[in-house]
Amino acid sequence: MTKYEQVRSVHDTAVQTHDASGLREIPKILNGCGIRCREDDGRLLSTNLSVPTSVGETITIGLRYEKRDQTLTEDIFEITKNNPNVITSYYKGLYQAKRPEYRGTHKLQNTASESFTSVNSCCLYLGGENGS
Repeated sequence: MTKYEQVRSVHDTAVQTHDASGLREIPKILNGCGIRCREDDGRLLSTNLSVPTSVGETITIGLRYEKRDQTLTEDIFEITKNNPNVITSYYKGLYQAKRPEYRGTHKLQNTASESFTSVNSCCLYLGGENGS
């Protein structure tokens, strides 16, 4: 199974069952690709998966962190069906230049209270349960 298929399966299951608990697998999938999630400078609060409206066969992964200074930030990754084993990292708000519909999401200073939205997104609020 490709990385895209793994992420897509987590997303589809969450949307179909309205149970976002499977999103706990996303950091493990990223780690399996050699992407280290923040360990030293932040506490993981939530994991988000969404399908950008501007392109097809693409999934955006967002990991929202609370930094040591209590501000929130989000690391964003993208995976596509056309390149199913490559996960591209976007830091410091660079994703909004590629996908304008994500403008401003990197520095939002709140966490989602809803697990699902009408735009094919799902979110799992962890609240630091991972011990980070």
